[in-house]
Amino acid sequence: MAKSRKTKRQGKTTRQIGASKRSCSICQKIILAFTPSRSKKRLEEVLGTWKEVMVDSKCQQHKDILLFQNGRALRFRFPVPIAADTLVRLVRYHWDDNRECRIEAMLGQTGNLVDGTLRSYSFVLLPSHPSDNLDRYGRLIHAHWTDSSLFRRWKTDCDQHHQHCKPSSVILPALASIRPAWLVDIVRQCLVPAQPTDSYVCLSYVWGDTKQFTTAMDNLERLQQPNALSFVPLAKTITHAMAVVEMAGEKFLWVDALCIVQDDDKQKHQDVQNMSGIYANATFTIIARSATNADSGLPGLFGISQQRKVQQHTWRLGPSSTVINIQYRDWKDDQNRGAWFTRGWTFQEELFSRRQLVLREHGPAHWTCMSAQWREDIRLPDITIQMPSPKRYPYQRSIYPEIYNVSPNIPKLAKIIENYNRRSFTLPEDSLRAFSGIATALLSSFQGGLISGLPADFFYAGLLWFPFSKDIVLRWPGGIPKASCVPSWSWAAWKGSLDLKIWRVADTWRPVGTNLRSWRGEQCFHERIFPIVEWSYHTTSDGPGIEIKDRFYALKEKYFDSDKTRCPPGWTRRPWTSSRGPNWVYNYHDESRSLRCLFHPIHLQGKGDSEVPGMTIAPWISCYTRSATLLAAEELIDSEPEYLAQCISLRDSIGTWAGFLTLNPDPLSPSETSDTVNLDLTGNSLTLVEVARGEIWEPTEVPFFHYFKDANHPERPKGVPWYQFYWVMWVEWRGDIAYRRGLGRVVKSIWEAQDRKKMHLMLG
Repeated sequence: MAKSRKTKRQGKTTRQIGASKRSCSICQKIILAFTPSRSKKRLEEVLGTWKEVMVDSKCQQHKDILLFQNGRALRFRFPVPIAADTLVRLVRYHWDDNRECRIEAMLGQTGNLVDGTLRSYSFVLLPSHPSDNLDRYGRLIHAHWTDSSLFRRWKTDCDQHHQHCKPSSVILPALASIRPAWLVDIVRQCLVPAQPTDSYVCLSYVWGDTKQFTTAMDNLERLQQPNALSFVPLAKTITHAMAVVEMAGEKFLWVDALCIVQDDDKQKHQDVQNMSGIYANATFTIIARSATNADSGLPGLFGISQQRKVQQHTWRLGPSSTVINIQYRDWKDDQNRGAWFTRGWTFQEELFSRRQLVLREHGPAHWTCMSAQWREDIRLPDITIQMPSPKRYPYQRSIYPEIYNVSPNIPKLAKIIENYNRRSFTLPEDSLRAFSGIATALLSSFQGGLISGLPADFFYAGLLWFPFSKDIVLRWPGGIPKASCVPSWSWAAWKGSLDLKIWRVADTWRPVGTNLRSWRGEQCFHERIFPIVEWSYHTTSDGPGIEIKDRFYALKEKYFDSDKTRCPPGWTRRPWTSSRGPNWVYNYHDESRSLRCLFHPIHLQGKGDSEVPGMTIAPWISCYTRSATLLAAEELIDSEPEYLAQCISLRDSIGTWAGFLTLNPDPLSPSETSDTVNLDLTGNSLTLVEVARGEIWEPTEVPFFHYFKDANHPERPKGVPWYQFYWVMWVEWRGDIAYRRGLGRVVKSIWEAQDRKKMHLMLG
């Protein structure tokens, strides 16, 4: 292990590894890697053989920097000995023509990763002279205190130089007019009604198990008096955030504990629905990333909060060059995956915050916006440069830009839900409430809204979600309570990994210009789902149902591959030549939007259309369908990992293989752990109800779409152009209400041969 010693420079603590005044040819090659190249972002340089670089060389400097990974100096370990003549290749990556460089030492005779790769974090040079003013240089920062003067500078520079960060360029139309009801005035130290023109800062943090002061109807009037907040026990994170707002030159803060009246149910429901718009319209959001509860505070604010714990590492290369490591992710935060990373409410807060000021306990402060990512440990030039590649930054890698489109993007919606459903909630019923803000934003594309988390516009396919792994559990340890607003037929009742790939089959209007493979675009040609029942949702179990209209499927049936029907207003049809797919595509254009090359028209919100809520929370749905019983048989086990969700075969009364069923935990189990890992149902008679019909193109040239465990079952029908089946749901009753226990599919001919009974189904 490399020797290290602490040094102090202008009061800033760093750790210097392998410092030495000596130099070597290998160190010089590494120094040259920091020279920007406008023509090449990735370059390789042979440092020498393993024996020359890591064994014979007496210089410890380059060994230290090559072995530095993940914020720690590690011993080099591989499962096989490294041959002495193995070449060590330095691979350098430059970002945006600046002096930041990521280094990888590749081991192999021909550049192949024969033995492995030494991957490091990014490095930058420290300035060797105060007059140096290159694009980006490293910066030694205080180990305990954040440079708070950067907060105002980052915001001001972004305001003045980043056109892509302007609200008019970023905020979704559905969110542009949303404003909070109340704001904290940090100057007057009280609550004030929010005005349409007020500029405000949001706070994203976790409540945790700490009981904190909140606004209620009985103290709302008192909290509007000047200095009222000075005499109440505010949580530390909120108090520190108020100080950060002042440091940034702003006046107003929005924080849920104070700006939502917690016992005003009507206004609280409205605020929750508007959460995405509240964060999107904020001038920036303070992210308390290391906080575990509301009293954790924001570390590193001198004279205000507790110290932070930042450790920088520097290396001397040659007589005058010094490099410093740059960790774009705080490895301690990521390793522990603290509360902020796992909580459901913070998911949408990060998703819609267009500019973020991130404060951490173990890492430097940084600013992320549409155009740049600025860090406390990177020195910027006097004139802020607009970054040429905004797609690199986290905000652009998020789902947010994708849901800006008028055209619905089902794969991206599925990705949002899959990521969101791994998050936790103190109150299980919040799993739908916290998604309401996202649903409001999705109204610009999914204009039918969501019914308890499932898109109304393709509800028939939305019901066909699967647990991906055995770790999926009920959000209620003792079973879903009867009065719950989160039903068993919605993914929101479960926490864990979901499989929503089947939703892509409903993506039948996909724009022709989209990359087919990345979107699995041809799936709508090789697999089909047909709705066979009409669903209604209920807000009470004995109340009247409201019809759920599958508008996407209705438009597909009317216009897909047809020139016989007149186009809807604003739409035009033209021929399309392709070896696969329809013969016609559709374009749309009006004064505010334009769509090209869709396979059929989609519903677009018009001026005369009634407003639809983003999320309708409905505990029950009903339909008229048919049911039959089949026998649970052997578990389907293939080459896939054992952690995948449990899947069993279904057989009829004479033992003929009928299909498969993927299991959920029991939604009403009194057990504290509703687990499916060792569930043995062999020989049990299961009540199944049909919910849709499907078919898949069977020839072997398209195995890409066979992603269920029955694909290779020896008894599954083969040798037919289309494999036809029914989608069935295994249900169990508690009184007159049925609850989902599993989902699967049954061979069409076998299902139709059963004694199917017509019935009215009420799912809870």
